[in-house]
Parts: sequence; structure tokens; C-alpha cells
Amino acid sequence: MGKIRPFTIIKDTREQKGYTFEASRTKYHICKGMVSRKLDTGDYSIEGLEDKICIERKASAVELANNVGFGSRRFMAEIERMKEFPHKFLVLEFSLQQLMDFPEGSDIPESEIKKLKISNKYMLRFLMELQINHDIHVIFCGSKRDAKWTVLSILKRINEKYSSGIK
Repeated sequence: MGKIRPFTIIKDTREQKGYTFEASRTKYHICKGMVSRKLDTGDYSIEGLEDKICIERKASAVELANNVGFGSRRFMAEIERMKEFPHKFLVLEFSLQQLMDFPEGSDIPESEIKKLKISNKYMLRFLMELQINHDIHVIFCGSKRDAKWTVLSILKRINEKYSSGIK
């Protein structure tokens, strides 16, 4: 393995309840920490590789339902912008089981559940279409903690790839 350059994680300024990454060093990686800066697409990237890697985070099935339903125009514009990235990910802080149980277990009031226009099966179909038609990696992480470690691992691998000169 060649020399891997230190990297800084960028967190989009609009990302409100996301992750915090501290400076760290391992045998192979030096993360210089995190900066908050506006990203045109996605919630996380790497300084200097903003045109290569895009990670979008979703905290819950409810948030995904809102993006696919009421906010679909804005979300689809984001998906469209992601086409330009060679590496694009949708990291979900919930499990496939939680998606399939939706709206059960969500914080949606019982009186509002009957009014829902988005079903769990529709959201699953949407996620599969993102993978097939838009080449976006969709990762169900099951929890915020596991999603944070997944994001960090993705960023390390992308940094490795571009540090070694592989495009």
C-alpha cells in the first residue's frame, strides 16, 4: 500500500443532526478532523475530493418518506446532481426491517397514519431504483452509531483510492 494522504471530512452546513468526526490516527489513516462547509450535493465528503464522493444521510424511515413524498422535487434534484459523482451513497440510520414495518414504530400519530400516501413497499421500490437506475449505493445501517462508522469507513476507502492514484 502506497502513502495515504491525511484527509479532512466535510460536513454540509445544513446537516443538523449528523455526525462529528474528531482528528484520529491509525496505522494507515490520518483523519485531520472535520470542517463544516456548504456542499452543493450530499451531507459528507472529503476536502479536495468534493467532486468524487457524495454521502447523503437519512435518519429515519419518516425522513425518507418525507423526501420521497412531500419533498420529492428537492430530493430528486439532489439525486440528479449525484449523477456526476463516481462514488455516491445513501446511508440510512435504520434497518430494512424498520423500513418494512413503517409506519409502525414511527413517531407519526395514529390519526395521521391513515392519511399517509407513501407506503413501505413504495419506499423500498424507490431505494432499489436508486441503486439500479442511478448507481447510488444504499446502505441500511440500523442505527446512528453504525451509520457514523459506515460513513467514516467509506471516506477512508475513498481517500485510499485517490491517494494511491487509482481513479
